Amino acid sequence: MSDGFLSLPDAAAVFRVATSDEASLPVYALSGPAQGPALLLGHANGLAAGSYGPWLADLARDAQIFAFDARGHGGATWPAGPLDTVFSRARVAADLDAVLRAMRERSPGRALYYVGHSLGAAAAIDLLIAGGMADLAAIMLIEPPIFPPPELPVHEEAELLQARLIDGAGRRRSSWPSIEVFAARLRNGKGPFARFAPEMLEAHCRATLRPSPEGGFTLACPPEVEAAIFAIHWRADTWRHLHRIERPLDLVGGDPNRPDRDWIARAIPDMARQMTRARLTQLAGSSHLMVQEEPARLLALVRRWLGIG
Repeated sequence: MSDGFLSLPDAAAVFRVATSDEASLPVYALSGPAQGPALLLGHANGLAAGSYGPWLADLARDAQIFAFDARGHGGATWPAGPLDTVFSRARVAADLDAVLRAMRERSPGRALYYVGHSLGAAAAIDLLIAGGMADLAAIMLIEPPIFPPPELPVHEEAELLQARLIDGAGRRRSSWPSIEVFAARLRNGKGPFARFAPEMLEAHCRATLRPSPEGGFTLACPPEVEAAIFAIHWRADTWRHLHRIERPLDLVGGDPNRPDRDWIARAIPDMARQMTRARLTQLAGSSHLMVQEEPARLLALVRRWLGIG
């Protein structure tokens, strides 16, 4: 699909990164100060760069900000083929590497930082295991969905919750008459979107619905793609390679005591222990989609991490 749709159309600049398999990823640059750090955001599965729009705009007051739509999302395009090949972990990690190279070219002399959320965090872990990202100043990974092995107590819960997640993603309604109808359904529903801050919900809806040639709107991330990505990470063996990550990085997890917690909040302490120099922060009361639910809290956290707040 190449209809010109962008998940973050108000960015100061947009450029595209082409991949070796002919995917095309829009990268958004937000105007920031002439000096200071440059930060790239990698978004969660089923969301898009624009799902973080108001949050990124606030952060751009203090840093040069980049964000991109991953393959299968937003304004990205991707090749035809088996979903487990087109959206493989290796492909998604290679995409992140290509975007980081493009970002370096546009930010010469700046310290480079990366914040990955969910899918964006998992892509970074795969890239780190492969030896990438060595020149970044710092890396923050928010709830990476690295599936725990059977010997851990959380494994059974993770199996159950991940299966439900995949089933729910695959059954999403893909066509909507308007953005307003879509937003109302999410706002009044029982899922995590109902807990989004109002400005983040509006941004998310505009970022994830693209105009349909037949009229109305359709999900920019097709339900079968979202479900396939969840399934690919469910059966990955990434956990057993975490010990190969030796550089410092910051892990951020949600509250394992929330009644509606996801399995990542319980698994992330064990995940951190597998890495040599990972620092873990778990936020009381927070959920997996914490950036959208508590944008001010996460903005303060990232500003402190960058040394600008």
